[in-house]
Amino acid sequence: MRERTLYALLAMLFALSRLGYYFAGVRFDARPVIHYFQFVDPELLKHRLLESLLYLHIQPPGWNLFTGVILKPFPTSYPAAFHVTYLMLGLGICWSTYYLMRACRVSRWLAFTLAAWFTISPGVALFENYLLYEYLVSFLLLGAAVALVHFVRNGRTVSAALFFAALFSLVIVRNFFHLVYFVAIMAALVFLTPTRRRIVLLCGAVPLLAIVGLYAKNWALFGSFSGSTWMGMNMDTITIHQLTQEEGTDFVSRGVISPASLLDLGSPIALYGPYIKIPSSTGIPVLDDCVSSTGATNFNCLAFFQVQRLYTRDGFRLLRTYPVVYLRSLEAAWFSYFLPAGDFPFFDLNRPKIHALDRFWNIVFFGQFKEASDRKELRRLAAGGARVSLAFYTGLFLMIGLPALWLWNIYYLVMGVRRKTLDPPAAMLIGYLLLNITYVTLIANFLSSFENNRYRFPLDALYVVLLGVALSRIKVPRQLASRWWLQWRHSHLTGRSRSTARDSASSGL
Repeated sequence: MRERTLYALLAMLFALSRLGYYFAGVRFDARPVIHYFQFVDPELLKHRLLESLLYLHIQPPGWNLFTGVILKPFPTSYPAAFHVTYLMLGLGICWSTYYLMRACRVSRWLAFTLAAWFTISPGVALFENYLLYEYLVSFLLLGAAVALVHFVRNGRTVSAALFFAALFSLVIVRNFFHLVYFVAIMAALVFLTPTRRRIVLLCGAVPLLAIVGLYAKNWALFGSFSGSTWMGMNMDTITIHQLTQEEGTDFVSRGVISPASLLDLGSPIALYGPYIKIPSSTGIPVLDDCVSSTGATNFNCLAFFQVQRLYTRDGFRLLRTYPVVYLRSLEAAWFSYFLPAGDFPFFDLNRPKIHALDRFWNIVFFGQFKEASDRKELRRLAAGGARVSLAFYTGLFLMIGLPALWLWNIYYLVMGVRRKTLDPPAAMLIGYLLLNITYVTLIANFLSSFENNRYRFPLDALYVVLLGVALSRIKVPRQLASRWWLQWRHSHLTGRSRSTARDSASSGL
């Protein structure tokens, strides 16, 4: 078959699978825009978009810019508009996954099979119907990889520009992707493409200046040279949140941490009153209103900015005096990192509709032989001493397979470069995939501990590409299969020849 035929087949399979999920009851979940802290007040996005983005400091502005651009023209029908957008992203993810495997010389049918398997999986469908930035980040990571392959092959300026545009979008959408991330990749590309350094520097300069400008704005307005001031809340997650109730009370009584640190994250700002100074009004709603028009907590308000400083201070005190809390965070982080993508507590709208299919998928392909009702049940099991049996509640196949896949591809890349058996586009692509997997995995697991399979999801398509590379290079099973096929074919043809001879003899021919 021609390549375009396989792309068409993938598109048909994508459409049929989405129809199947729709008839099963799956619907696009746009509730996060109303309830989640990642979103600026929808009314501000509709009517004061630029002002709100300028004074947004808890995260980069790209995600809310993306949201506001859709909310403005579709103020009431935005769920359908987001759904159509995510479907287009989904098809792009499907095609890009296939394309990248082909760029690594994976056979057509193996690449097609893996891309199709990934596309129709329940976890992908659940994220596609969930309004948060993981699906967009997955598309951007793959889009950058496609542009990188084209640039290494043809050296065109437009390919380099698209590559850096995708990297820039990652930085301004998700605070995982830091200025250092952008600079490191740009420097690596300058070093690895010496004949095209001018193109790399020219195409990377404008987005680099824009990122520096964003960081400088936050430094001037909020005293933080970064794309996000969310570090205080992360510090609470990996330290204070890991304390038992008795430990927390003890540390407060000893003066190690403030009583404010024991309040539930997102508690009414009035409860923090004794521990912070409520700032005067600025006339800018995104900085003044600690509760949005929908009733959600606005962590971007200046009062919560002071709360974050409390969490940061108390978190560092705990790290010095009681570092075991951080070890608990790491344990929970790596455990949840290997959970199947569909096993996420906030899929309460859609996962029950396809729970049987998701459980089948998780058992057969990911090795999740037991399932907990929620993350609190997992904590109770861990507290009860059931640590060995907890392994059956995560993805055992993922726990073994993902690190093995990562290590094998590092070995394959190093040996391929040394022996010059890997062409430059494939080598650059595999290096880019490994870099992103390593970077995001370390950031997610060392700075968070609860939703880590959600943080891993944008990497899943990258893992699928690496799986295609590994399967296409494992020679022994392929040789055995080829030998068995030849033996069967020989015996089958021999048997047919003997049968034909007997029939001819019996008929007197």
